[in-house]
Order: sequence, then C-alpha cells, then structure tokens
Amino acid sequence: MWEKFERHQRFFEVLFWVGSAISSAWVNATTVIADYKRLGEPIARWEPWTWELSSQGVILALIPLVIWFNRRLPLYPARFIPNVFYHLLFSMVFSFLHVAGMVGTRKIVYIFMERSYEFGNWMSEFMYEYRKDVFDYIWILVIIYAYRFIVSRLRGEAHVISTGEDTPEPEYPERLLIKKLGKEFIIRVEDIDWVEAAGNYMNLHVGNRIYPLRETMSGLERRLNKKQFLRIHRSNIVNVDRIGEIVPLESGDCRVRMQSGDELNLSRRYRERVRDLLSM
Repeated sequence: MWEKFERHQRFFEVLFWVGSAISSAWVNATTVIADYKRLGEPIARWEPWTWELSSQGVILALIPLVIWFNRRLPLYPARFIPNVFYHLLFSMVFSFLHVAGMVGTRKIVYIFMERSYEFGNWMSEFMYEYRKDVFDYIWILVIIYAYRFIVSRLRGEAHVISTGEDTPEPEYPERLLIKKLGKEFIIRVEDIDWVEAAGNYMNLHVGNRIYPLRETMSGLERRLNKKQFLRIHRSNIVNVDRIGEIVPLESGDCRVRMQSGDELNLSRRYRERVRDLLSM
C-alpha cells in the first residue's frame, strides 16, 4: 500500500487538495442556499455556487505558491520568529491574489448570466476577506507540515551516524541511520543512487525507496565523496556508479539516465565536471 502511494504520491496530493476545495465549496454553497430558503428570500442557485467555487478555485490555484514560499522560508525552530513575520506579510499577498481572482471570476460568470456583480468598497471588503484568508493560509501550512511529518514517519528519515568521542570522524560518512516507525536500520552511503533537493530536506533515492535527510544541497555536497557523488544540477546529485547513460540535448544540456530508470537533467554548468570525472 505504501509503495503504491510513493509511486503516485503527486497524484494523491493533488487529489487531496482538489477534493478538499470541492468539499468546502459544496458545504458552503448548500449552507447559503439553505439560509436563504429559511429566511424566505429568493436566490438563484447558481449564485452561491459561483461565489464558493470561485473562492475555493483561486485558493486551490494559490496552494503551489504557498508551498514554494514555505520552501524558501520554512518555519523551523532556528528561523521561526523572523520567518513567521515574512509569512504574515506574504499572507496579505495571498489574500490580495485570492480576492482579485475570485472577484474577476465572479464578474465573468455574472456577465455570462446577464447580471452584474458588485464587490463593494475594496478597502473594507479586502479587510473582511483578509480576516478569513489569514486563517485559510495558516490552515494550509498546518496541513503541509502535518503531512510532511506523517510521510517522514512512514517513509523513514535518514541521519548520519556519529562516531564515539575516541574515534576520529571519517572524511566522508559511510553509513546512514534510518529511523522509521520506531525502528532503526542502516544503509550504506554507496548504495544511494541519486539525491534531489526538497526544501530543507534532501531526498535520498536508494533503489525504490526514498529517505529524507535534513540537510542543504551545498552541505550534503561537501559531505559526500566527490570521486563517487557528483552534482549535475542545482537540485540533483548522482552516484556516478549508478549512471546508465548520458544523452545530449539540442538545448546544450544533457539527460542523465540512471540504472534505476530515472531520468535527470545535466545542466551545462556542471557538464565539464561530469566529463572530467567520468574520463578518469
């Protein structure tokens, strides 16, 4: 079951967000219709659905932007307080884009229905919407961090094994400790196929398994043996022993096909370094 989730992880993530948006729109729209019916006031059924679907649709479109911003300024203990300040500022940008998007969408629908849509005074209405949007923004972050925590527990998280006080640290780590669901096991660094950047984590691809390691790309690059591991892109490091073939592209870049079947981009910036190492 977990293996199936990992193979289609992006699909399930998109399905969750889309399902959440549709569910929220359905609950809110049907509630508005019921409230109008209870008060005996007439309302076209398409109007509440337009209000809610436009709102939830724009929020759904903004979620990748929130994920991107959070990767740039993650809310981890070392930088929590200053980054919270930046997130509060960004929540205003989030709210402005949400309001502008949903108002524009509603105006288009109302024109199509031969009606007019008035949002009201922008300043007062924006402050009203922002009070709601800031909670939506916080809720999105809560879901992101809760999801990452659960996935890291199920997938297992990697840690470099430290030596004792009397044992000198090796120049490069040889083994990693994997903690998964209360259990621990060891993998050899040389068994890593390739590495991809994922925010403040590096995803280590070992066979058909992926283990997150809390480390920066530059930091991990310094800790790996440069005769075996090579950076080929700003987001990827590969084990040269796991490279299947390198295919030149018309753009001047290259495509690296790993023995595992994964295909990665080799940017021109790192091409000479790869060529020098492989020619040794």
